[in-house]
Amino acid sequence: MSNAPASNPNSDVQYLSPEGAIAPTGTWTVGSRAGDYVFVAGMRGIDPETNILVEGDEARILQGFRNMELIAASEGAGLQDAVRLTVYVTDMDRHRPIVNKVQETLWAGGPYPPRTILEVANLNQDDIFEVEGTFYAPRTR
Repeated sequence: MSNAPASNPNSDVQYLSPEGAIAPTGTWTVGSRAGDYVFVAGMRGIDPETNILVEGDEARILQGFRNMELIAASEGAGLQDAVRLTVYVTDMDRHRPIVNKVQETLWAGGPYPPRTILEVANLNQDDIFEVEGTFYAPRTR
């Protein structure tokens, strides 16, 4: 993967493929930039070095957030620049408390971005969690 974003010459949208990110497993890219916003695709708890899901619910959820953070950071945004998150879990009662715990740690007690959390029947590779985010990352700060 390259640090240089790909782009469509007829669009102001840039598609992201930063060094150290997970490898997409299909017809998608890990993120895009449109103006001052960075959109990160659904990230799961995949170890970017092996492209294999990490073991353990909390470790997997943390890794998903870290994967999202890496994409945002490649465009100059941090977790505090998140303007919206969408989280998918396969068991709300079991995984929502873990998501909350991980966010409390990563966001150092707040403030927290707006978040929607949804329970879904299935995720790719029978995973338990996925997070996608939108970040404010103006080109000039």
